[in-house]
Amino acid sequence: MPIWKTSRMPPSTEALQRLSDFVSGKTPVLEFEQQLYNDPDIEALLSAESAPRYCQTGTTLFHYLIGLDLSDPGHVLSAQDVLVSLLQKHGVKTVPSGAAAAEYALLLDAQPRWLDADAKFLASLLDAAPCLPAKQRKAWLRQRILELFKYAKQPPRWLQSPAWPIGDAGPLVFLGQFPVAGYFHDEAAVYVFHDPAKNAFTTFVQVC
Repeated sequence: MPIWKTSRMPPSTEALQRLSDFVSGKTPVLEFEQQLYNDPDIEALLSAESAPRYCQTGTTLFHYLIGLDLSDPGHVLSAQDVLVSLLQKHGVKTVPSGAAAAEYALLLDAQPRWLDADAKFLASLLDAAPCLPAKQRKAWLRQRILELFKYAKQPPRWLQSPAWPIGDAGPLVFLGQFPVAGYFHDEAAVYVFHDPAKNAFTTFVQVC
């Protein structure tokens, strides 16, 4: 009885080109996001590949990419990175656009040491920036950050990763932190924030 071997269909040339155009910066992020959800050739190509090793076993590259938030510059970098590897696998050499990396670096550099804010939120602030050279754009964003992330007396001293809450109306106001002695085995502190828009308070504990 003959044994029939099934061979995988070669990827669509058009799909590879669309992925390459996104990685190189020719296709805007919003346009690529629409392609990701609506182009069957792209879905078929990505569904035939495994997601990065750090993802859940069995997850495809397609599911990995649609799980990213491409309004976050850090997620755009992650998407570019995995797609560069995929394109190289299929013999397509593409130089990634440096725009997303430059913007992400700007978001990090503009923040004071006591803040590690949500990149998506900071990117939305940057969208409203006037047309300025890179250094002035960074200074504009830093000033905007200092205007929005307010504190009563001094900024928080985080015991773990910074976790400044952001409400519907923007960042909450930091009122202060209080040490918790003798309750946990390790050093602990309670952080108190106020939401002026709702006149509500948010508190949480960090232990180190």
